[in-house]
Amino acid sequence: MALPSEPPPPEERFLPAHSSPSLPSRLPGRQAGAGDLALDMQPEAGESPRRGQAWRRVRSLGLELVETLILAALIFFAVRALAQNFRVEGSSMEPGLHNGQYLLVNKAVYLKINLDTLHKFLPFVDGGDEPERFLFRGPKRGDVVVFRFPRDPERDFIKRIIGVPGDTVEIVNGSVYVNGVLLNESYVTGDSRSDHERTVVPEKSYFVLGDNRSNSSDSRSWGFVPEENMIGQAMFSYWPLSELGGVGNHSISLGFVSIPLP
Repeated sequence: MALPSEPPPPEERFLPAHSSPSLPSRLPGRQAGAGDLALDMQPEAGESPRRGQAWRRVRSLGLELVETLILAALIFFAVRALAQNFRVEGSSMEPGLHNGQYLLVNKAVYLKINLDTLHKFLPFVDGGDEPERFLFRGPKRGDVVVFRFPRDPERDFIKRIIGVPGDTVEIVNGSVYVNGVLLNESYVTGDSRSDHERTVVPEKSYFVLGDNRSNSSDSRSWGFVPEENMIGQAMFSYWPLSELGGVGNHSISLGFVSIPLP
């Protein structure tokens, strides 16, 4: 009688060819090593995509911040190119302007362009005999202007234009004559009996006076203001609030638009 066959010892068992044993995370009797640590630290499924999305959000916010800062800088420099604040010092423009008063100066109104330079980019633009021209308009009589003091360009003065290029200006016993016509200066204060001999305002220069004729350093003592020293026209008083409004102007005129002032 045949004896039943005994099962083979465990070490002689074989697994099917199509199956593979799963590796243990750590072999018996073996100390944990660097390989085991790296294996244990593998990210869970879905963790890497979340990190990528977070990084993209941070990068997007950073780009938006940089764009905002660049735009703010461009706006700042554009505004500075067109307007400037100015603080009145002294009493030379009394009674219209007072010491410590803050004004906005329109720098764009006297902006000049060179048509010859523009012709290089726009061939249909012809500079003609006078290639340098004011984009809107040039300084005119009665404008209250801020300019760099001819004798010290580091200092800014504010005065009123009395004579433009080609004008003949004469002061007799405090009365101002331009081209032989007596000016009606309702804005003047101070009892000034000064005289100034008849003179012709040179090209690209201006004759300026302070409204407070008895207390003003102006063209009577130091001459004309060169055109390149002009900063702009004082247009608007914003401080103190009691002086809010136009500076001797009823409107802001840029040649193509006129804005009324209070």
